[in-house]
Amino acid sequence: MTDLTKGILAGLGTGMNWAAISILVRSLSGTITPAGITATRATVGGGIVFAVALAAGYGGEMVRMPLGVVLALWGAMIIAMGFGDTVFFASMDHLGVTRALTLSMANPLLTTLVGIGLLGEAVTLPRAIGILLVVGGIILIISGKGEGPAERRGATRRGIRLVFLAAGAWALAAVILKPVLQVVSVMAATAVRIPAGGVFLWLTPWTRGTLGAVRGSTRAEQGHLAAICLLSAIGSLLFTTGIKYGGVAVGNVLSSTSPLFALPFEVWVLGQRPSRQTVAGAVVTVAGIGLMNF
Repeated sequence: MTDLTKGILAGLGTGMNWAAISILVRSLSGTITPAGITATRATVGGGIVFAVALAAGYGGEMVRMPLGVVLALWGAMIIAMGFGDTVFFASMDHLGVTRALTLSMANPLLTTLVGIGLLGEAVTLPRAIGILLVVGGIILIISGKGEGPAERRGATRRGIRLVFLAAGAWALAAVILKPVLQVVSVMAATAVRIPAGGVFLWLTPWTRGTLGAVRGSTRAEQGHLAAICLLSAIGSLLFTTGIKYGGVAVGNVLSSTSPLFALPFEVWVLGQRPSRQTVAGAVVTVAGIGLMNF
């Protein structure tokens, strides 16, 4: 198996992983708050990654990290997971899983536009077509009906605002992380930063009552939460592998296929059928993101 093949498989695995996490989080709606779920998955999933990093021999690197690097990693994690993931999970209550996932993929579009407008990057024909496809896909999703019954217009607007806030938080965190990852390994950085999101959320009022909610949940719901924690650890390692062996373009694009994986998951786990416009918008948006990297 070539390195590129490993990168492609890891990128696709990342997209499937995030879709599965989103579906499982949606199944816990009304039982555990989005902040409580994020705090738990950051704490448990981060602990798993930390243990793997120690076993792989990254302990010395983590101890020797400069304070500025550690603070940057923690800041990026608080922004991305503590705020971004929590807000994104809340948006699914208003938009449904597939619409929220696809709208959150507007970030590659914004990144491409910034590169063209500010950095003077070339506008190739595939990239121009990709931009148009992403815009068209987003319009389809926003104008389509939601997956839930009796959707309210106000709830849809709130969901759209939340999902774009999440995308902005993820983009800001990536900007903070980019220079840091040039001086430390990805594994050590991941092991140091993920638990910080959980610590931050446990210190906020948003997670009050989380432990009681977990204890009062059913065995099936506790199983879903455990799966979310495990998938969060696996997903971080898959994403790292995709970037390492496939490169940034391949890794990011393939991880953006999560809306397509979410479609069958949504029918299978939640028993909900997305509208035709949502399905079409998801396919068109993912295709556009792929073209933007040529």
